[in-house]
Amino acid sequence: MAINIKARQWTRFSAPVVVGMLLSVLLTVSMAGKLSAQNAEKPVNVVQQYDTSSILRLLEEGNRLADKNPEEALQDFVTAAERSRFLKYTRGIALANTKMAKWYFGSNTDKTIDYGRQALHYFEILALPSTEEKAEVHLLLAEAFDEQGRQDSSAYYYYLLGSEIEAGNISNPQLAVDLYTKLAIFWINLDYGSNENDEYFQTLKRFVDKAKMAAVSIRDSADAVTSIFFLQGAYYHALKKFDSARYYYNTYLVEREKLRKLVLARKISTLTNITDTYLQQNRPAEAMQEIAKVEALMNAPQQTRYLAFYRVFTNLLKAKALYQQRQYAHAIRLLNEALQQLKATGAHLRGELLDAYKTLAGSYEASGDYKNALVQKNKYISFYDSLMKKDKIDMINRLEMRYRMVENDKVVAEQKLKIAAIENRVRSRNYFIAGISFFAFFTAFAFVLWRRKNMHKQRLQQERIDNLQQKMEIERLNATIDGEEKERTRIAGELHDGIGSLLTAAKMNFEMVRRNSQYEHNPDFIEGIKLLEETASGLRETAHNIMPEILMQEGLSDAVKAFCERMTGKGGTVISFQTLGTPQNMDAAFNQPVYRIVQELIHNIRKHANAATAVVQMNFHDDGGLDITVEDDGVGMDNMVAKNSNGMGLKNIYERVKQLDGRIDINSIRGKGTSVYMEFEPGKNQLV
Repeated sequence: MAINIKARQWTRFSAPVVVGMLLSVLLTVSMAGKLSAQNAEKPVNVVQQYDTSSILRLLEEGNRLADKNPEEALQDFVTAAERSRFLKYTRGIALANTKMAKWYFGSNTDKTIDYGRQALHYFEILALPSTEEKAEVHLLLAEAFDEQGRQDSSAYYYYLLGSEIEAGNISNPQLAVDLYTKLAIFWINLDYGSNENDEYFQTLKRFVDKAKMAAVSIRDSADAVTSIFFLQGAYYHALKKFDSARYYYNTYLVEREKLRKLVLARKISTLTNITDTYLQQNRPAEAMQEIAKVEALMNAPQQTRYLAFYRVFTNLLKAKALYQQRQYAHAIRLLNEALQQLKATGAHLRGELLDAYKTLAGSYEASGDYKNALVQKNKYISFYDSLMKKDKIDMINRLEMRYRMVENDKVVAEQKLKIAAIENRVRSRNYFIAGISFFAFFTAFAFVLWRRKNMHKQRLQQERIDNLQQKMEIERLNATIDGEEKERTRIAGELHDGIGSLLTAAKMNFEMVRRNSQYEHNPDFIEGIKLLEETASGLRETAHNIMPEILMQEGLSDAVKAFCERMTGKGGTVISFQTLGTPQNMDAAFNQPVYRIVQELIHNIRKHANAATAVVQMNFHDDGGLDITVEDDGVGMDNMVAKNSNGMGLKNIYERVKQLDGRIDINSIRGKGTSVYMEFEPGKNQLV
């Protein structure tokens, strides 16, 4: 499920920072006055052209331009960083790196992480770093690591912020709302839909409740109410209650737009989430309407680099909509372009990438390109296994982090209870040991379950691959048999309508010559006419055997019966036909191969068995199934020979039975005849 949140935070200045800024301004003015008094005619030094306050104003101006003119905003941040380094203004360097890290989130997550780490480095150098300014970087890094599928690092920063808020070290309610919103999204994307149980949804509900509690502290009541609409939409999105999810998403867009507190990145994220709800309901037309809104927001050329990732992500959704509309060629082209462009936006390992490979495999398969379909399916399986493995490790890491948070709370509580009796301390220590033991047991148990589940998934994946190969083999057999039937029909038509008509016309011409000339009593001439007549009759019978009209007009039972009667009329083996049950008229895809099987068996009896009698029995079941038995009293053969024969006749019979998902059993004894039993399971062939 694709839920991306990239909220922008505006820089806040604490009281100590404002005092520092004022002192810096006064110092600069004082120095300027002294320099002017010493030498009024000297040119103004470069250092005097800007100070710390101008750097902060430049960062604020870049924030204001981020959505409308992102390239100019980036230049402001770069300039602020350069000036801060020139002045050795450590806090300015840290703030500038923070802004650049946020700017690159929509175009290159690798750069976001690099600049974020540099910002943390310079914040740590400060004697009194701002907790809330560092928290902004922590939140940004948590989101960037989550985007790259590095949930262990992401969870570390998320839960670090959570502990800071719970401890009262961060008082900004809007930052708390953003944290709990992104924590909820982190959990939604965590297991790619494989862990949707009661505990999973209770955790999401807990983050929604925490966000509501934090929003109460926001002074502006309208801001407080509307700030959590996005999170509520994401919550119902995860519950697959898509109508409720769309209601909160659309309400969030409208109300935040009224307050002028809707940044471009969050607007795009909300619209793409609405798109995803329609795609999950297989409603591509509505999804395309939302995609058009997103594309309209990204038309400006100056936003091309700033919104690179959003463009790629939007194209992945658009390709999925095209796939649902069965525009497979367009979907394949767009997906390949998007996956290629995605490489330029940093490393990614998220559910959206898995969906892209799955959609690409489905598009190739629907287009008949099974080779590329298998390649993309293998990529999907590989990425799926990688993501699932990382998720399980991350789950253990989250448990460890929670335990460390609980352990820290316990240490604080123990420090407050130093005056307690020795018995209480011993009891607390025992509880601690019991907790460690339980945790170790739970970790081992979770590992065993994970291993079993992983092995089961591998078996299922192998079965899917085997099924795909079997399907391709069946399609190949179908194509071969269909080609044979078409060729038989063509040859039968040419024999009957072409050569048969010519022989009949020749016979008529010779008859006219016999009556109108002296050949009327010539025995050789009469014998020639008789041979022509027999040849025409034999040719019509051959054409009829190749493609009997009675099979198409009267059905399988009557066609087999008529064939047995014709073969008996030719002398040799007497062939009896029996029918049990009510004959069912099945479709041509079933009738033709079964008729060919019976033909082949009867021809084998007449040619090789030297049998006096043979029986063909067809047993029709009420549920649509069919059993066929063909027996003779001929010379027979060894069972091993029958089962392993490489002859074309038996080989064709086995292939046709396999193509019909049937079962065949041949029993034969030397000198006592042969019995062939075939069974076709009910429901496998649709009745007409």
